Amino acid sequence: MIARLLREPLLQFLALGAMLFALYGLAGKRSAEAPDKIVVSASRVANLGDGFARTWRRQPNEQELQGLIEDYIRDEVFYREGRAAGLDRDDAVIRRRVRQKMEFLAEDMSVPEPNDEQLAAYLASNPELFRAEGQLTFHHVFLSATRRANTIESDSKQVASVLARADAAVDATLLGDPFLLGEEFRGVSPSKVTSIFGEDFSKRIAAMEAGRWQGPVSSGFGQHFIFISERVSGGLPSLDAVRPAVRREWANARRLEAEQKLYSSLRGRYEIVVEAPREKAAEAASR
Repeated sequence: MIARLLREPLLQFLALGAMLFALYGLAGKRSAEAPDKIVVSASRVANLGDGFARTWRRQPNEQELQGLIEDYIRDEVFYREGRAAGLDRDDAVIRRRVRQKMEFLAEDMSVPEPNDEQLAAYLASNPELFRAEGQLTFHHVFLSATRRANTIESDSKQVASVLARADAAVDATLLGDPFLLGEEFRGVSPSKVTSIFGEDFSKRIAAMEAGRWQGPVSSGFGQHFIFISERVSGGLPSLDAVRPAVRREWANARRLEAEQKLYSSLRGRYEIVVEAPREKAAEAASR
């Protein structure tokens, strides 16, 4: 019933009229007071012109610039009157935008250029952010589960028998099936192997010895016999190798720190009262 009433055009018209009446009433009250001043500073005028130039790739003429100034004044008048009428209260979009501007302000105030000593200390304190993964170089003989749906187990035993006496020089293409990404993978990380072959496959070959054929190892594609020719351990790289990433993370950490510091100082100005919902308050009172 209430929902149907809210959809009635007459009711919506009356609500809109009431809001405009309140605004005009507030405007009339404010007009009786001393007039507010709106100052369009020279830097603001320059910013308006720069914004126009970025959009249209030319400077505005006198008439266009005057139009930009009038539009800015119109925005300012409506913004001030809207705030005076309380239209910004409980507006999630406005609250979020103002919060973002405060956070940006904190960031702008807190990004000095770090020196090498600071970057080296940050790298040493946060190794998990910059640790390089190990790398594998391997090639494989692939037996397609699609091509060999009925013979893959017997074919796998035959290939295993051949590879037990073979070295890395064996021609994988003669023993197995073509693989879309090739027969050899050079310097790939465990995460890359996982993304291609799956987690179980990656775990299996991570535990394999280098220098001999092993398998089969199953993947979503079929079965694979693996020959690992090189394994390079991961570790913490030097500062020179990761300087841009360290500088980016260091600056981000400083921004978060400054933002939290600003928030803590501002929050300290308020007495915070969090009221319980009515149902919970009533329940607590009845105990």
